Amino acid sequence: MAVLVAVVVVAVGIVALQVRDHPQLSPVDELQHLDYVLKSPSAGVRIGEQFGLEAIKVASCRGMAWPGWQPGSEMWPACGDPQPDPTRSHSNGYNTSYLHTPTYYSATWLAGEVVLRLPGVDSPLVAYRLVGAAWLAAGLMLVWYALGLVNVGVWGRAAVVGLLGVSPVVVHASAFLNPDATAIVGGGLVLVALLKWESGRWPWWWVTVATAVAVWLKLTNAHAAGVVIVYLAFRIWQERDRQNWARARQRVLVASSSALVALGSVLAWRLWQGSRQLDDEKDLPIFTNMRFDSFQWTSLDDQLRSVVTPFRDQWVPFAMPRSALLPLGGIADIGLLVLLGAALAVTAAKSAHRALVVGVFASMVAMGVVTMVSFHLALGLDSLTPGRYGLSVLPFAAVAVAPVVRRQVLARALIGALACATAAVMVYGVLFYGPKPTMASSPDSETTMGVWCSTTSTSYSWRWNEVEDDTVYHVSLDGWSWEEHEGTTLVLTGQPANTEAVLYVQAGSAEEWDGGPSGSKACRTAPEGRPNVICTTTSTSYTWTWDPVDDATWYRVRWDRAHPWFEINRLTVTIDKSRSDAGDVLYVQAGNPGGWNTEGTVETVCRPQP
Repeated sequence: MAVLVAVVVVAVGIVALQVRDHPQLSPVDELQHLDYVLKSPSAGVRIGEQFGLEAIKVASCRGMAWPGWQPGSEMWPACGDPQPDPTRSHSNGYNTSYLHTPTYYSATWLAGEVVLRLPGVDSPLVAYRLVGAAWLAAGLMLVWYALGLVNVGVWGRAAVVGLLGVSPVVVHASAFLNPDATAIVGGGLVLVALLKWESGRWPWWWVTVATAVAVWLKLTNAHAAGVVIVYLAFRIWQERDRQNWARARQRVLVASSSALVALGSVLAWRLWQGSRQLDDEKDLPIFTNMRFDSFQWTSLDDQLRSVVTPFRDQWVPFAMPRSALLPLGGIADIGLLVLLGAALAVTAAKSAHRALVVGVFASMVAMGVVTMVSFHLALGLDSLTPGRYGLSVLPFAAVAVAPVVRRQVLARALIGALACATAAVMVYGVLFYGPKPTMASSPDSETTMGVWCSTTSTSYSWRWNEVEDDTVYHVSLDGWSWEEHEGTTLVLTGQPANTEAVLYVQAGSAEEWDGGPSGSKACRTAPEGRPNVICTTTSTSYTWTWDPVDDATWYRVRWDRAHPWFEINRLTVTIDKSRSDAGDVLYVQAGNPGGWNTEGTVETVCRPQP
């Protein structure tokens, strides 16, 4: 027990250090997941729903751990803005975490409310992230228990569970807010239920129940069910000469019920979300660049030739020693395949362990293909499958390599050494490596004022935070000529396009204003030109193209007046054929970092071909 506690403490400690030293949001959709948790408990984020104000305000002061996505940049809202624009954020303001069920988010919200009351936890995001450490601890304990069920000794379990707990892909899934944190727990539950049933200690339906729990924590945890199905099918084939039809029928029952639960859960959730969507899923901007009219057989070939292990393509934060962690992750990736091959060689032809190795390997090979086909059927998308989608397979892989770990001291030593090296680099990274990203702060109303702006091609619109006990603000456009102004907004119309102006603001009263809180903000009016939009159609799609507008940095479009705007930096957009035969309308505006030419909006109707 002491060894298990030590292993879990090290893994959880590394996660806690990551949370402490990485205030920026992870680019792996953490803003999406934060918004979902803040809206919990709920029936789930709806298709077409945009980020809530609370999530955007948190994100605007933290920024994203990706070059150019810092607070106040062109791609990200400014910290402290009382009216941040959600479209100036990840995925153009659309929350695409609707793909996930609300189970993880509601459970994390509930546990986070408890963690938030602990000493030193001063932010809901920090509390929700720390819940990921609890998910990890629970998952590691399940794997430890499962290894004990197959007679792996204490030090063998310590090596395997230790490597699992400190690998970069698992640490990232646990230290940043996302439902992948449940993968080890989900896979571990299904694995323990399978081992208990196979040994005759649990009834068969526990496997089905565990599968349902895993899938509803995150739908991609269905890969754990895939291992069970292949394993049971292979066991039936192994025992085909023994004529144990009762056992074979029961294995068919477990495999079919697990498959039905996994597939039924996915379909039920998709139907539920489709019945309550706010927008057509295929029109969401995050999907437009990945959509294809036909199935991409070339990508399928790439997926077939690439064994997708959960250790592949690990995300390592930029503030970590990537030059060391990426090679260590690569060694774990190759090492897992080598261990599976060794386990296949040392196990008996008709043993349960050989069937488990086959199930794990088949699941990893098929994972990319299954995921790709599923996304194509649902959304017409072509995208690579990240290895983290298969994290729920890792508990099965840990048990599958048990014969090698039990027999070979060298295997235990090498796995333990890799775990210790990875843990050491992780700890070094969070304590000493590189500059620590800092979180931006809102302006202090006692000394400075936050000033923000937006523009059109003919107007400036400034706003600033209210200062208590001050009823009058003094504003100036040149820093010399000051005028009294009431309220916290100022709009100037009739201005030239693509021209910069700086507003200076100082708080005070009608009698005394010198020395009060002050701030300033430069604004540039939007470009003047109107895009020249041309529409072409096929029987299945619309394509709009337009010429570049002078001084425009980007463009934004929407399908009709009921849809929100989203930004693009190209001169064309294609969508699937409209649900209506009357045609689709595209609105296009040109813009720069200051604002949008709303006066120059171009409305173009596309008529579908027969």
